[in-house]
Amino acid sequence: MGNLNLSLRRIPVWAYLLIIFVIVVKTTWVFLTYQTPVDGIRAELRNEQAVVSHIEPAGPADKAGLRLGDIVISVDSMALGEFCNTRYPEMGETVLYRIVRDGKEMIIPFTFGGLSAGILGFFTGVYILFTIFSIAGIYILLKQPRDPAASLFFIYIQLFAITSNSGYLGSQSPFALFVNASFTSAFTLLGAVLVHFHLLFPKHSVFLKKFRQLPAIIYGIGIILSLYASVLLFLSVYYPFPQADIIISKAIDYTLIFSALTFFFALIVVIYQYITIESTLERNQLRVLIIGSFFTFLTPMTMAFFPGLFMYISFPYNVEVIHVLGSIIMIICILVALFRYRIWDIEVFIRKALLYLGATTVIILTYLFLIWIVDRVVLNENNIVRFLILGVSIIIFLIFRDRLQRLIDRIFNRETYDSATVVSDFEAKLAGIYRFDELKQKIVQSIDEIFHFKSFIFSLRKSGLIYEPAITFGTHKPVTGSIFEINHELEERLRKSKVFSPEELNQKTPIFEETHGELVVPLVSDGQPDGFFLCGQKKSERIYSRQDIQVLLLLARRVIALLYTARLYQNDLDRQLMLERERARISQDMHDDIGAGLTKIAMISEAPVNTCEQRKDNNVQLIKVASSARDMISKLNVIVWALNPKYDNLDSLASYLRRYFGEYLENFGILFKTDFPEKIPDIPITPDTRRNIFYAVQEAIHNAVKHAACSEICLSLQPHPPTSSPQGEGAKGERSSCLNQLTITIQDKGKGFEKLKPGAGGNGLLNMKKRAEDLGGSFEIQSSPGNGTRIRFVINLPENTTKG
Repeated sequence: MGNLNLSLRRIPVWAYLLIIFVIVVKTTWVFLTYQTPVDGIRAELRNEQAVVSHIEPAGPADKAGLRLGDIVISVDSMALGEFCNTRYPEMGETVLYRIVRDGKEMIIPFTFGGLSAGILGFFTGVYILFTIFSIAGIYILLKQPRDPAASLFFIYIQLFAITSNSGYLGSQSPFALFVNASFTSAFTLLGAVLVHFHLLFPKHSVFLKKFRQLPAIIYGIGIILSLYASVLLFLSVYYPFPQADIIISKAIDYTLIFSALTFFFALIVVIYQYITIESTLERNQLRVLIIGSFFTFLTPMTMAFFPGLFMYISFPYNVEVIHVLGSIIMIICILVALFRYRIWDIEVFIRKALLYLGATTVIILTYLFLIWIVDRVVLNENNIVRFLILGVSIIIFLIFRDRLQRLIDRIFNRETYDSATVVSDFEAKLAGIYRFDELKQKIVQSIDEIFHFKSFIFSLRKSGLIYEPAITFGTHKPVTGSIFEINHELEERLRKSKVFSPEELNQKTPIFEETHGELVVPLVSDGQPDGFFLCGQKKSERIYSRQDIQVLLLLARRVIALLYTARLYQNDLDRQLMLERERARISQDMHDDIGAGLTKIAMISEAPVNTCEQRKDNNVQLIKVASSARDMISKLNVIVWALNPKYDNLDSLASYLRRYFGEYLENFGILFKTDFPEKIPDIPITPDTRRNIFYAVQEAIHNAVKHAACSEICLSLQPHPPTSSPQGEGAKGERSSCLNQLTITIQDKGKGFEKLKPGAGGNGLLNMKKRAEDLGGSFEIQSSPGNGTRIRFVINLPENTTKG
């Protein structure tokens, strides 16, 4: 309630005042219309004689005894046309009709009555319909209070509600003058507002950019013409002047012509917008507006330039019905242009409004059409017949209600769809997309184009029960990039690969409660959950149908296949990048290690030749050659081991460390001990990680052999599985805690050393520290004289592949 009050306060005061004004005008018009005297007779001019062509059953003419075919000579000693143009009878007033019937002249007393039930039903329906329309228009301002196009559309609806009266009141009371002046102003300015709307929607027209004063000029002309006609109406009642009827008729004609011209200009503007705008979305909107502008232009154009055309249409209330229908088509087209292509989260409101509007329109039009048929077939029409016709109209609406609903669904793209077509279109949109991030974005976008969610979360499994929202939208709080842990109950439900509601869970994951999801769609691969969709409410506020659930399951299976393909593609890229790095590293290692070794061998080998006369013992040089060769072979073995992909796991690393350094330390007579787990877990390790770990351990053991004068070296290796962080920690901390960790300790029983000063320690310690940092871990060293040295590496093991 508080949010509603806050939203209503955002609506400008003038909007509330305009709605109140419209309701007052329409209520006054309906009240005065009910008081308008009715004769219940229509006469046609035949051979310059007024012949009675229609008599309203049970109306005043029928009660007075008039018959079809009677020739009206005069009414109260005045010709029928003169009487209708100069006299304003009141309800209950009695006049004398002089008629000729069967060649005999007679006088019939005639008492004016009130509106008949048929007219009452028609105008009551129109009043209720457009009063609802007027009030409902404020919802547009509620959603788009700062959009000029929305404000103009709101004003257009209010003016249209006034012009739905479709005529002037014959009474000369002050209230009638107020209503007539309001009708004149609304009808005159209606086209001007539509022109202004087309100049702004869907974007500013070049007309507006070149002639910024154009709307003000059009409004100014319309206001002057409406004031002129209103003043004349006022003067004709309170200060009569000669030829008042002719002058007022001319003024009204001017307003009709101006209204027709503005509607025509609005049609020209929207057509020009359609021709000049290149955006497909905006052209779709303008295409609909062109249709509406054409229909709403027909009525003022016909009334202004072809007024006699309505005389050939004998349908009851032809002007009112045609004008109302044309304006309704315009408003519906604007609504479609606004809400089909630019949804403002009020689709459910518009859909219901269109359904009620269609229901009212169908019932009224069916009722009037049946009345028209009965008038020409049945002479004795009465209230019972009318009641039956009203019942038939309602039954006809109920029969066509489903078709009307489907038509509205089609307008908003919510009709029943072909599942196979939807899935094939989905696959076609995603064909050829292999980059993981782009694929995830496109998956969510394509699914949302089908269902139009208010909120949606696409989560993928990281490891174990740890999941990460890959793509989200419409949630109350941002969750993208946050890692969360699900419970075992949810994991079991996901493993069943069936769509379910979060309400079915005994223990909800916090993310479900925060985002108000309605459906969980599992993404299952090889019997194991790989992720899930959390679907929020639809924007249409319709429940998920069986077809929706089946389509979501089909799409989930296709998403799994697409993700698997993308991972294969990404893995291939990773391998290629890894091979490129390995080639560069091998080249560097070959240059630094083997190249240097070969150079050393060459120099040693050449030394006996160059200095053979000065040296007596060449065996020393040959021993050095052999030693250098063995050293090169050892380095080459390390390079080959690091390149072999079958050793990309922790168990192979441990075995190689045990064998290599056992043989290495045996040459120096140093006891080598290992402290490894009995069962080493199957943890993948990349070649770069294995190589860096080996060289870090080699540097530590080499320093111990060279400087510690130790008798024993112990190598400890302890892996640690990932652990989830407590709820609420930052994403970065959670991500770090979910990686496999490896702790490596090298302990020697040597002489130790004093605490190193900053910058001391030589290149060996610096190399070990750098390798630990390259592995994303830490390095520490502890030593004291006589107690040996302890070196400890803590390393975060990255995943063997990149998932994008």
